[in-house]
Amino acid sequence: MDWNGDGMDDIIVGDRNGFVTYFERTGPGVDDLTSQGHMAASGTVIDVGNNSAPVVVDWNNDGLLDLLIGNESSSQGIRLYLNSGTTTNPIITTWSYIQNSGSNINRYRCCPQVYDMNGDGKKDLIMGESNAQIYYYENTGSDAAPAFSGYEAIQSAGSPLDLYAGSRLWVDDWNGNGYPDILASDYNGYVHVFMANPTGVARGTTAQVQTGFAVTPAANPAQGDLNIIVQAPQGGNIELKVYDSAGRLVATEDAGLSQRSNMITIDAGSMATGVYTVVAATGTEITTCRMVLTD
Repeated sequence: MDWNGDGMDDIIVGDRNGFVTYFERTGPGVDDLTSQGHMAASGTVIDVGNNSAPVVVDWNNDGLLDLLIGNESSSQGIRLYLNSGTTTNPIITTWSYIQNSGSNINRYRCCPQVYDMNGDGKKDLIMGESNAQIYYYENTGSDAAPAFSGYEAIQSAGSPLDLYAGSRLWVDDWNGNGYPDILASDYNGYVHVFMANPTGVARGTTAQVQTGFAVTPAANPAQGDLNIIVQAPQGGNIELKVYDSAGRLVATEDAGLSQRSNMITIDAGSMATGVYTVVAATGTEITTCRMVLTD
């Protein structure tokens, strides 16, 4: 995660006391990190009480990295700190609580993550908590203005995940097959890997699949360029957007489609290795796919 836009990955970490510390990378080595101290908002040190759990994401799609912070208290809620600075000079000012159906999301020792779980091109909210289950909040708003109106416990083998206590998680495409997997730790110190086994299409993409509009990687993993096959039976114009794992827009492409199957190439020379989400839109239809970029 490149917090200050200098092309090097930094580290932002929470602690038991409720603070969030920024470690800036100053060189290519694994030890080239310099602590910049506790992070602050409007000149006041960020303090969420206990067990701060930060995640960095471009929440409102303005090209700037924001902070989402979980905590220990079930009465505190999840705080969203928006970045009002620039890519190279982040400035955190005000904050608000993330809400579900108009009420603050309150979970004891919650550890939030943000990921497009259902492949509809919108960031969803996933979180572990002290009771060891993992909850999924589907984004019913837009990618630039997430909104939530319900949740469900993520299941494995037909039952909610139960890691005994204190689940902490990371969502990523662990095996590079284009689906979000879950890595989760527990109170006993173990780390579990849960592989996604999709059983259908996302709620918002059913009509798109039926009409035949789709985007698929020509090669996955990809190297050098992102070569994307666009199936559009009606032809017309298409807009492609590529987002990184933090939800930042990293590339766009507008093209005219004259055939049923089209190949669109996006130069990935300036992109870091990792997982990217491709969102394609034509008229009122939207479809997505994920691609892994390697060296």
